[in-house]
Amino acid sequence: MIFEKPDVLYFLFLLIIPILVHLFRLRKYKTTKFSNVALLKRIKLQARKSAKLKKWLILTTRLLGLVFLVLAFAKPVIPTTEKALEDHEIVIYLDNSYSMELPGKNSSLLEESKQSLWNQLGEDQRFSLFTNDQTWNHVTKSDIKADFFSIDFTPVHLSFENLLLQAGSLFQKQKSYKNLFIISDALNFKEEVNLKPSGDFSLNFIRQQASSLENFTIASARLKASNTRKILQAEIKSQAETEKDVTVSLFDEGKLIAKTKASFGKSASALVNFDLSNREFKTGKLEIETDGLSYDNNLFFSLTGEKKIKVLALNTGSKIGNSFLASIYQTDLFDFDAYSIANFDYSKLSEANLVILDEITEVNPILGSQLRAFLDAGGSLVMIPDESNISGTYKDLVDLPSIYQNSVTAKREITRINYEHPVFENVFSEKIKNFDYPSTSKVFTINTAFTPILEFSNGQSFLAERNRVYSFASPLNAEISNFTNSPLIVPLFYNMAMQSSPSAQLYSILGEKNLIRIKADLGKDEVLKLKNENQQVIPQQTRLGNSIQIDTRYQPETPGHYQLVQGDSVLLHLSFNQDRSESQLTPLTTSNLEANSFSSIQEAFNSFTEDRKILELWVWMLIFAMGFFVMELLILRFLN
Repeated sequence: MIFEKPDVLYFLFLLIIPILVHLFRLRKYKTTKFSNVALLKRIKLQARKSAKLKKWLILTTRLLGLVFLVLAFAKPVIPTTEKALEDHEIVIYLDNSYSMELPGKNSSLLEESKQSLWNQLGEDQRFSLFTNDQTWNHVTKSDIKADFFSIDFTPVHLSFENLLLQAGSLFQKQKSYKNLFIISDALNFKEEVNLKPSGDFSLNFIRQQASSLENFTIASARLKASNTRKILQAEIKSQAETEKDVTVSLFDEGKLIAKTKASFGKSASALVNFDLSNREFKTGKLEIETDGLSYDNNLFFSLTGEKKIKVLALNTGSKIGNSFLASIYQTDLFDFDAYSIANFDYSKLSEANLVILDEITEVNPILGSQLRAFLDAGGSLVMIPDESNISGTYKDLVDLPSIYQNSVTAKREITRINYEHPVFENVFSEKIKNFDYPSTSKVFTINTAFTPILEFSNGQSFLAERNRVYSFASPLNAEISNFTNSPLIVPLFYNMAMQSSPSAQLYSILGEKNLIRIKADLGKDEVLKLKNENQQVIPQQTRLGNSIQIDTRYQPETPGHYQLVQGDSVLLHLSFNQDRSESQLTPLTTSNLEANSFSSIQEAFNSFTEDRKILELWVWMLIFAMGFFVMELLILRFLN
């Protein structure tokens, strides 16, 4: 038994007062004469015995009453556990990522979690609460009532490490028993996380189990264009293999224009195609039927304002009309021209997005100056060296002493692909292990400051890139290299052109680095803005010569269609979508997690309450004290 106020026990020393009162007979007796002395002696003896017994009973009940009264004020308690009397701090993490929209027993997991948590928290209990995008520190229910029930889904998903770090920062006291409650569906955490809490707190993991994990997602869309047709192809994914058919609808500016079915056929992925050849889109949207998660049922895209990507090829004159480049850039997406360096109008460089130096023998000072200005304005450059190239031919185009160093006349095979380089984005569904290796008979060594894209078997670069400058290590004519016959040639040059004008893409992903370059003549304090019906934001932007490069990584924050405007003029239509990673629904392995696991919030808080449970005895002490005082009164009243 432990006393909350042990200092009160000092009042027990005051019990000496009633003891002294009873020990010293303070009452004075006077003698009364009586004729029958024998009777008087007998009565006197009986009276003395009764009085003595009565005094001891009164003393005992009075002392016991005072003892229990003092004990009641000292507040004796019996803790059920060792940590019951420690000062407790509570920090709660409520997962509000998109996966918490999955159905629970009666509503979404998030709504059920909010209601259950609210019911378990005490009215005066202090706690800290944080979600993926909000934090409330050291509050009570009344402090956050309005904000709590407005907690909504967010695309942000904290990693397990960041979750523990943020929780540790919310504990305020050094000497306290710290309790962290994690309320989550345990989906889409990285498998390689450190599952051991780094802080000195108790970790309680409450896993909210969805009644169903069935979910369909519009994973991606791309435009497949040729000279005669323009096809929009969308990939629909299922959480698991299924035989269900999903209806996919196509909208143009909110108007339904086509529907088709995505048939999975015992697969987890299906492709659907829409022919856009006979329709000019402004802003489009793909939509599937509502299912587990709603955020991934729509995909916004834009086609209006799309300008052809200008590609210029400069050569010595002998290859005009028969270059392999003309066949690659023959689609409606590109405006391709090839010129002889001898009679080229340098002013055309300012209109180009991609310039290809196709085996030219020399870069004169005027061309070099124009190309540097072109690169400074955000253009992209591809250099295919001539077999007679010397090391100083392109040296003034980059901030390096030279691009090419020495040459070797020997057959080399191209065997390695840098799959992580952006130029190969969405080209390979898996890594190629065996393929028909292209080769070349003459090799120039590329400066190692360039990032390899394709490599020879000895590790040297066949194609490398640095600051939008692509350098080949060999001429590409058929006499020296068979690379133009490789299946890599088309996606490589296609993507180099596409990335020279990022505005040509269908849509962008919110939160990812996305550079869009557009020609605009802005005033001194003038900026470009992104706006739609609901909001207007200013994206990060940089002037590059006569162009403006905007980065949409931080703005906007909500998906939909936007107009890139300069004042009242619309320069471009852009579309943004949420990242689809939350649709993967990958469960976290909790078997290695050093935590107390619970299946419900009520179970977790009941366990927490039991650990802190204290049996308070002051009421019983007060009852005993009153009982003994009542006994004293009864003795005084009825015992003679």
